[in-house]
Amino acid sequence: MQTILYFLNIFSTDFLYLSKKISFYIFLKPLKIFRALAICIFYFSFFLSYAQINTEILWANKVIDVSSEYFDENNPTQHTAKQILGKPNVLPAVWQSPCAWSPARPEARQDEWIKVGFEKPSFVKQIAIAENFGAGAVSAIILYDLENRGHLVYKNQRTQPASTQGQMLTIFLKQKTNYKVKAVKIKLNTIDVGGWNNIDAIGISESIVPIKAEINITKDIPFNETERLPQTINSSYSEILPVISPDGKTLFFDRKDHPKNTPSISAGKENDDVWFSRHISDNIWSEAERLNEPVNNDQHNYVCSVTPDGNVILLANAYLPSGKMAQGASISYKTVDGSWSYPEPLKIKDFYNTDKYAEICLSPNRKILIMAIRREDTYGARDLYVSFLQKNNSWSAPKNMGTMLNSAASEITPTLSSDNKTLYFASEGRSGYGSFDMYVSRRLDDTWTNWSEPLNLGNVLNSAGWDAGYSIDASGKYAYFASSKHSNKNTASELDIYRAKLHVEVRPDPILLISGRVYNSKTKEPIGAEIFYEMLPSGENAGTAQADPQTGNYKIALPPNSNYGFLAKSRGFVSVSENIDATGNETYREIKQDLYLTPIEVGQRIRLNNVFFKRGMADFLEESYPELDRLVVFMLENPTIKIEVEGHTDIEGIPTMNMKLSALRVKAIQDYLVKKRIDKNRIETRPYGSTKPITRKRNEESKKLNRRVEFKILSY
Repeated sequence: MQTILYFLNIFSTDFLYLSKKISFYIFLKPLKIFRALAICIFYFSFFLSYAQINTEILWANKVIDVSSEYFDENNPTQHTAKQILGKPNVLPAVWQSPCAWSPARPEARQDEWIKVGFEKPSFVKQIAIAENFGAGAVSAIILYDLENRGHLVYKNQRTQPASTQGQMLTIFLKQKTNYKVKAVKIKLNTIDVGGWNNIDAIGISESIVPIKAEINITKDIPFNETERLPQTINSSYSEILPVISPDGKTLFFDRKDHPKNTPSISAGKENDDVWFSRHISDNIWSEAERLNEPVNNDQHNYVCSVTPDGNVILLANAYLPSGKMAQGASISYKTVDGSWSYPEPLKIKDFYNTDKYAEICLSPNRKILIMAIRREDTYGARDLYVSFLQKNNSWSAPKNMGTMLNSAASEITPTLSSDNKTLYFASEGRSGYGSFDMYVSRRLDDTWTNWSEPLNLGNVLNSAGWDAGYSIDASGKYAYFASSKHSNKNTASELDIYRAKLHVEVRPDPILLISGRVYNSKTKEPIGAEIFYEMLPSGENAGTAQADPQTGNYKIALPPNSNYGFLAKSRGFVSVSENIDATGNETYREIKQDLYLTPIEVGQRIRLNNVFFKRGMADFLEESYPELDRLVVFMLENPTIKIEVEGHTDIEGIPTMNMKLSALRVKAIQDYLVKKRIDKNRIETRPYGSTKPITRKRNEESKKLNRRVEFKILSY
């Protein structure tokens, strides 16, 4: 519609003439209506084609010169002239932003200016200036041609002081320039506008379609209305930083200044404790309970992440043995009696944070940390950093995740989804609806610095106030977040927790959620254990989990497009591995799979589920080597054990040939162990061919059960 209105302004004479002709044909010559319509179609097609001529917007990409810029030694990148480059970071929201250029002083001056260049010279029909705060001060615009000659194209003739707080100032020239523009200079008369002036971006275009500040959001996502969680969770006090367990059944959150909270270590400081509630059904949640010591103490306590099994939580700050707290993060494990262990500080190389606050997210596979902290190489306030788990269980030094995610403002509350590549976070450094909005970005490679352009999650999830602390369940179905939607304040000091159903467009990639119990294979009693899972055929560690020491329950989240092996480990037991193929997985699925640990006792048989052979041959498939290497480690860790390797085939084929094949296969396993420096005298072999089937059914699943390799403990 706006485009058509511009056409009307430009072609008013033609439209007036056309309207008279149409009226004449309709009312005086009905038989010639078809001709009138043809003329209309011709004119409309002409106008449409005119509007489509080069609608490209060029945003300034370099600063040529500037009269002054604000400088803060504690934030040297904020409000500088370079913040004017690129597309707008604030509008259509209006507020004073560090992601915009501000002159050095807020007091009245008439001679502030900035000159910027563009990636390529272009003819110009319009100039757009993003005045995100203190708008109305632009007094003149000068365009520079290829010979660097200046052309004054705008002079503000205003006689009254400006009052606009923020706007996209768009200046249309009477006609497109007959010269290509390589630079633009804007002058400010800050006498007209009191306080600070913020210029966020300068754009040029030869199109007549008005340049707008747009929020990067996927169009037409049918978000449902957000649901404020019930009073069993939201109290008259502020609830922030919600963290939902991946199975969607337990919600941890930070409740501020509640009378039941542990009194603060000193008067006037924030009194934050960890609370939790269990999801019962639909919108029914249990009455929130406060976690006891040692998780909650007299200092700042909140949960940053919970693992898929719900048996491990990551807590903000380093809990020291003295009872004091330091910068960092700590891990706490669920104990046999159902309580939580004393949090163990993570050892993060060269960790420091110059900001008062921090949020640290632990990936579901427990191998990645995403941190919202401030360091020497920060681009503005708090940035997002990544740290990687090392072989000695320490963590690498925090690595800045780059300018696609980080701005001159703050990025906070990161959440890495179970697919290990979809990142949700809040930012005040890009165009949105309020002070902090929530965004989603997807990792494009393994550098962890290459990300897609963040996508705003829309004005149903984001409000004109403060929205952050985003957390999702493993299915990606629901998002939980804290917001000031119904607060009198647009800050984090008066918040409630909400839930919203996510559209598939902004969900993470679907994963497999594997759950079950870990049992003693002999007694069938549940036991606590550590769960390890790896990518096949490489054997690369894909993550770890923890089985509940009381119930044996475990959960692991497997990202798509890989084949996995997984097993449980506990002292005094031999692990029995399982495998699952997640390649081609396109929907979220939950799979039950119990794991069994066999006690190290004479006579016990252990199946090697992840040893695979080429069809009809004794050659190993590549996926077999991680399992074989685990057997090597088991033999090395238990140097007195002797085993018998037993081989079985399915019941198809000629029995003598099956016996020969199984003999070759157990011999191949023996040879591999000997090659890895295991004494041959500790390894006996026994081929059974098809003589001891588990089942005599002939379907494919039964054949898989019968085709197996086992080893029996002969002595210990």
